[in-house]
Amino acid sequence: MKYKYEEVIEQIINWAITGKYKPNEKIPTEYELMSLFKVSRHTVRKAISDLESQQYIYTIQGSGTYLSDWKQNNLYLKKTKNVGVLTTHISNYIFPDIIKGIESTLYDESFSLLLSSTNNNLMLENSNLRNLLAHKIDGLILEPTKSAYQIHNLEYLNSMISQNVPIIMINATYSAIKTPSLCIDDFTGGKIATEYLLSLGHKNIMGIFKVDDSQGIHRMNGFITKCLEKEIPPSSEILTYLSEEVETILPQRIKYALKSKKRPTGIFCYNDEIAYMVLNIAHDLKLKIPEDLSIIGFDDSPISKIMEPKLTSMTHPKEKMGRDAAKLIIKLINNGNHFEESDSILYEPELIIRNSTKPH
Repeated sequence: MKYKYEEVIEQIINWAITGKYKPNEKIPTEYELMSLFKVSRHTVRKAISDLESQQYIYTIQGSGTYLSDWKQNNLYLKKTKNVGVLTTHISNYIFPDIIKGIESTLYDESFSLLLSSTNNNLMLENSNLRNLLAHKIDGLILEPTKSAYQIHNLEYLNSMISQNVPIIMINATYSAIKTPSLCIDDFTGGKIATEYLLSLGHKNIMGIFKVDDSQGIHRMNGFITKCLEKEIPPSSEILTYLSEEVETILPQRIKYALKSKKRPTGIFCYNDEIAYMVLNIAHDLKLKIPEDLSIIGFDDSPISKIMEPKLTSMTHPKEKMGRDAAKLIIKLINNGNHFEESDSILYEPELIIRNSTKPH
């Protein structure tokens, strides 16, 4: 996901590294560069301007553009550093904001981004890690796939570690890999959301949780802990699901629960997408939100603000997490992958109260 002018810059630098053009040797003209890279004149001029400002090249009026004498100018000749970013998703839900934070920070520091996703599929994680290894990346920002399970692709991650490639994890961790992480305090978030439903007088509450990701396990444990603290047995009111069941089994199970004679009056959902699903099913069943059913989501995603009624939800830092992850991976790349426990961040979630909840 490089800008076109960055590709031009990288290639011209690579010409010098490989000796294709020697110091003080003339490089192709603007027109030739446009044809070679299939880019606009504006893109070529941007690349030339940046290279000239950094003294990698110089221009002689009426003659052309030449490579500088690198050694004489004491310039450190190096390729652009590449950071791999592997998340479970890219284009939907909260992930565009996370990636926006990563991308903008990396580009500000002249790092390139290699972006891919796993769709929360272990085989796709396997192939993407293999691909990133082949590209010889300088660092990796990884969102673990099915993080509640035992790690399946340990060999690839260990291979990166053996090559001193820094790895940091976002949203979840693999316990078998000792590396910094940036995560939400999902357990505390689960407790806060459940406490709020109980404070509104809801006694018959249900939790819906994805259990192949550790985030779902932690949020469920927070739900259970708060119910037990209030002496409300939650065991019969927990609905769990796997990633593959979101569009198949899960909607039918939610519908069954909402049609039950003992249907819940309040539901805490794994995330805002599931909360939106609950809301639509409730509408189909002629249940009013929040009069008949209060709903809480998690992540304070864009969905939460466009739902009707707008969704009460736990916060997720999203773009800030992306920026923090990019800053940390740059730091580790520059300092030889030396990290401390204090490099990890555990973000405290907050409850954003909107119109999907009310007293029972």
